[in-house]
Amino acid sequence: MANHEQNEQKPKSYAPNQYEPRQREDDDVPLEVTGSSVNRKSSSKGKISNKHRFWIGITALITFGMGMYFQGSTGSIKDVQSNGIGKGMKAGIQLAAADDSAGLEARDFEIEMKKDTTTSRMLIWDFAAEDGDVVTVKVDGNILQANINIMHNPVFLDIPIPSVVEITGVKDGGGGITYGVKFPGAVQNNAYFNAAPVGSSNVYTITGQ
Repeated sequence: MANHEQNEQKPKSYAPNQYEPRQREDDDVPLEVTGSSVNRKSSSKGKISNKHRFWIGITALITFGMGMYFQGSTGSIKDVQSNGIGKGMKAGIQLAAADDSAGLEARDFEIEMKKDTTTSRMLIWDFAAEDGDVVTVKVDGNILQANINIMHNPVFLDIPIPSVVEITGVKDGGGGITYGVKFPGAVQNNAYFNAAPVGSSNVYTITGQ
């Protein structure tokens, strides 16, 4: 009995049990919430990773597309000196640094357009130095546009099909008047390179089907 009373009078210890898990900062957060938060973080990382892959893919496609687009624009003046024809070349292509290095002869061309083409856009530009060359364009004997200062960026002119287009040299900026011309919608996807001394004309006979 005395022992029992001593046990009852023995003060209880409130020291924490070293084997009991101590409370952590997030112990008041239910396990389900903690796990959900982790899942959300993982999901966010996955979405960011997917976005990176998406934009990398888009960039690769754009680069590939640009490469395909400009593939036909490569060439040199040697490719066109023999006949003035640039097969598959794009409007605005630059082939020479100066007019006097072009070595082109004045030529006339006949160009066939695709079936049922009634109008076409003619593009004309300077494929060498922008040195102040000036030309006038006539269609069927009538002036379509006079005194065009041809530059690297193509000038757009609408012409009827069929028609006869004349490009006349007006002013030589130095080294001769040289230019490139293209007619989108032609059967042959070519650009044509020519020389037009002052006062002389190059004739392009545009035919339909």
